[in-house]
Amino acid sequence: MPTIEITEHDFLRLQRYAEPLVDTATTAFTKVLDMLESINAAEEAVPSMSEKNGRKVEVFGAGSIPPLRHAKLMAGSFRGKSPDKATWDAMVRLALETLFSEYGDVQMLRGTSGANVVQGQKTDEGYKYLPDLGFSYQGVSAEDAVEIIVRSARVLNANAWIDFVWRNKADAFRPGEQGRIEI
Repeated sequence: MPTIEITEHDFLRLQRYAEPLVDTATTAFTKVLDMLESINAAEEAVPSMSEKNGRKVEVFGAGSIPPLRHAKLMAGSFRGKSPDKATWDAMVRLALETLFSEYGDVQMLRGTSGANVVQGQKTDEGYKYLPDLGFSYQGVSAEDAVEIIVRSARVLNANAWIDFVWRNKADAFRPGEQGRIEI
């Protein structure tokens, strides 16, 4: 187990979260990290509103993704780079390429992103081959695409955003409305 050193001042602050005769420095530190994570999760779970081109746009965090049936991707960015096309597939590809360039391992790519990825060329069952990287990935729905993008961004500690619009279809979540997902 790693050993860390903290200042006397921070040790006294940490003691405020410790239950006397029960908690150790390690369990108090764990409580503080748990509180921080729950605060971050709560912030991610609450949608907010912003204005874009004079229209109110709901902004969703990674913990509050809405139903994306009939949602069209309008623009996006992953780690500061936009995909070559404004499609869900292009955003997934960008996330997978970025993750692969960082780790270079298809097994790791599959496990961390949650995407169906295979080594080598596969072009049936909706797979697309990336010859420069030597692997194939399977196309997915908008909802699955966002899950892959969120998981990849978290692994890389990367920022990502996606602007989308629900198509004017009766079974869309909010027909004709725009939304934004920020990770």
